[in-house]
Amino acid sequence: MHRFVRSEKGVVSVYLILIIVPIFLFQAVLIDFARIKLAEKETDSAVKAATRSVMSAFDMELQAMGLYGLGLTQENKESIFREVFADNVSGHVTPGGFHYIDTKPELRDLRVTPVYSLANHVIFEKQVLEDMKIKAPIEFMLEITDKFRKSGTTVPFEQGSLFAKEASELDKLLNQREEALDEAWQSTEELFAKTKAYHDHYQKRISELGDLMTQIGSHTMNEVRSSLDQVKDQLRSIREAMANLDSNLASLSQAGPPNWASIQPILQSKQALGEQAQALVEKQNELEKLLELLIKYAALLTTTKIEALANGKVIGELLHRIEPELRKAKQKNDEIRQKLNGIAQNASVDKSKASDAFLSVVVIGDDYFYKYQTSIASIVALFSVFQEIVDSVILYTTDNKTKANNGNEAYWTQSSTFYANQNALEKSRMEKNESIGKRKREQKDKIQSILEQAKQSIGACSTVIDQNGDRERYKKLQGDGESKGYYQKYREANAQDTFIGSEIAYDLEKSEPVSLKAMSMLDAFNQATTSLRNELYVNEFALTKFNYRTYGLEKDPAGKPKKSNELVDPGSHALANQEVEYLLYGFSSCLANISSAYAEMFAFRLAIRTVEALLDPKKELLNIGSPLLVFLAAAAEGAFEAFKDMNNLIKGESVELSAKITMSAMSLSYKDYLRIFLLLHSNNTKVMARMQALIEMQTGKDLLLQTTYMQANASTSIRLWFVPKIMKLMEGTGLLGCKVQGNRCKLTSTAAVAY
Repeated sequence: MHRFVRSEKGVVSVYLILIIVPIFLFQAVLIDFARIKLAEKETDSAVKAATRSVMSAFDMELQAMGLYGLGLTQENKESIFREVFADNVSGHVTPGGFHYIDTKPELRDLRVTPVYSLANHVIFEKQVLEDMKIKAPIEFMLEITDKFRKSGTTVPFEQGSLFAKEASELDKLLNQREEALDEAWQSTEELFAKTKAYHDHYQKRISELGDLMTQIGSHTMNEVRSSLDQVKDQLRSIREAMANLDSNLASLSQAGPPNWASIQPILQSKQALGEQAQALVEKQNELEKLLELLIKYAALLTTTKIEALANGKVIGELLHRIEPELRKAKQKNDEIRQKLNGIAQNASVDKSKASDAFLSVVVIGDDYFYKYQTSIASIVALFSVFQEIVDSVILYTTDNKTKANNGNEAYWTQSSTFYANQNALEKSRMEKNESIGKRKREQKDKIQSILEQAKQSIGACSTVIDQNGDRERYKKLQGDGESKGYYQKYREANAQDTFIGSEIAYDLEKSEPVSLKAMSMLDAFNQATTSLRNELYVNEFALTKFNYRTYGLEKDPAGKPKKSNELVDPGSHALANQEVEYLLYGFSSCLANISSAYAEMFAFRLAIRTVEALLDPKKELLNIGSPLLVFLAAAAEGAFEAFKDMNNLIKGESVELSAKITMSAMSLSYKDYLRIFLLLHSNNTKVMARMQALIEMQTGKDLLLQTTYMQANASTSIRLWFVPKIMKLMEGTGLLGCKVQGNRCKLTSTAAVAY
C-alpha cells in the first residue's frame, strides 16, 4: 500500500484529468447558458408576436370611427395567442431532428390580461387626439380661426361686450340710487304732510287754549272750588232759614185768622232771603262754568303736551327713515362717479360711439345731499323746539301764546320752504326716470316680441314615430331614473358624477337677461380662441363623427349637399340630426338639446347684431343719461336681424358674420356655431362620456369590453444538455434567467401592447 501511494506512475494522467474536466465542465455550462439566452430571446419575441397578433384583431366598426378596440372574448384572445405563440418557438415549429435550441411552449402557464379599455377617458381621448391630429387643425384653422383672425372682430367684440357689461353695472347702480332717493322722497312727502297737519292742528289748539286762558283769567282751580263750596254753604243756610220762616207761617195760620202785622215781617224776611238765594245761584252758575273752563283747559293742556310728544316721535321716526336712504343714495352716487371715471380711462370703451352715452349720465352733486339732509334735520330740530315750548307752557297768556305760535310757525316755514324747492327737483328727477323706464320697457317689449317668435321657430325634432323612437334611444343613453344609461355607465367607469345635462343654461324667456348674456358670449369667444389643443381635437372629433341638426342640408360651393369624408356616415345614425347637440348639452330629449342649441345660437347672433347697432347708435338716446337704454335699443335692432339669421342657419345656409364689423367677407354655418359652442363650453369628460354612450348605442359595442392595452405572460422550456445540477446551482445567482426543473429549464416572458 505504501508503495502504491508513493508511486509516481499515472501522475500525468491524473494531472490531465484535473485540468481537462474543469475545462469541459466550463464549456458545457457555457454552451447551455448560451442556449438558454437564445431561448429567452426567442420566447420574448414569440410572446410579443402573439400579443401583437391578438391586438391586430381590432373591431373594424370602431376603427371606421378612428377608434381601436379589441372586442374578442377571453377564450378567443387566448386561442389566437396560443396559436401564434406556439408557431414562433423552435421546438414546436420543427419537431424531430437536431435542434440547437428546442424551445418548447408551456401552454398551461399562458395568461392574457386586458388592462385598459375604450371606456377609459384617458385612453379614449388619446385615440381621438391621434385620429384628429392632422384633420382637426386643418378643419378648425380653415373654418374658424383664420376666418376670425382675418375678419378683425376681436376689437369690436371686446368693445360691445364691455359696453354691455359697463352699461348693465352702471344701470344697476343708477337704479339703486334712484330707488333710495324715491324712498327718501316718499318719506319726505309724508314728513311734509305731517308737519302741515301738525301746524294746522296746533295753530287751532294754541288759539283755543289762549281763548280759554282769557276767559279763565287769573283764577285757579282751588280758588274756584273753594268759592263754589262757600256759595253752596250759603245757599244751604238760606234754604234752612226759608224753611223756618215757612214753618212759622204755618203755625200762625193754624192759630187763627192771619194777623197781617205778625205775618208781614216773615214775608219780608223770606223775600230778602229769596233775593240772596237768587244772587248766590247766579254766582254758583258762574263758578261752575268757570270750573268747567278750568277743567277743559287742564285737559286740553295735557292732551296738547301728550300729542306734541307723540308727534315728535313720529317726526323723529321719519328722520330715521329718510337719513339711511339718503346715505345709501349718496354711496351709490359716489360709486357711479367712480364707475364713470373708470370708464373714461378705459381706452377700448372710448373707441365706441356708444360710449358717448356715459357722458350724459347724471352724477348728483354732494351739495344736493348736504342740503337735503340738513333741511330734514332742521325741520325735526325745530319741531323738537316747539315740543319743548309746549311742554314748558302752563298758562297760555298772550306772551306764551305768541311764543308757542312762533315755534309752530318755525318748523312749518322750514318744511314748506324746503318742500317747495325740493319738490321741483324730485318731480323733474322722477319724470326723467319714468321717461327712461318707459323707453326701456318699449325696447324690452320689442326684444320680447322677437324672442316669442324665435321660440315658435325652434321647430320640432321629427315625426311622432321618430320622437317615440328617440325617447327609447335617450332612455338607453341617459337612463330613466330606474335604470342607468350608457352615459352613467361611462361616467362611473371613470369615477365621475352621473348628473344629467350640463351647466349650460340658455333660454329665450326674458329680454334683458338674454341680451346681456348674449354680449358676454363675445368676450368668452375672444378668450376661448386660446383653447388647449386637446379640447379642440375632441370637439372636431364630435363634429366629424356625429350628426347635427343641419347635417345633410349644407351645400358645397357647387351647390351640392356636402358629403362626409369619414369612413362612417353620421347621417345614417339612429339618433338623427341631433347627436352633437346632445354631446354639447346632454339633456334627455331631442327638443331640450335642439332648443338649447337654437337659443344659444340666437344669443350669439343677437350679440353680433347688437354690436353692429352699437357702432351707429341712435343719437337721440345718447344724451338721455341711460347707457342701458342705448344698449337695449341696439339689442332690439339686433334681435330682429338675429331672428332672420336663424331662419337661414337652420336651413343649412351660411350667414355672413357681419357686414359692419368684419374687414373681409366671412360666413358661418350652423355647424360652425356648434364648433364655437363646443369651444366655449369645453368639458371633455362629459362630452367623451356622451360620445361613448352614442358609440355603444350605434354599434352595440360595450366599450368596457373593448381592450386597448393588453398584457400577456407565457412560458417555454429548454432541455439542458450537460450538467443540470450545476445549472441548478447557478439558478440563485440571477444570471440564468430560467428555473431548472429536472433536465429542462423553464423561461417566462411578459409583453404589453397598446393601440
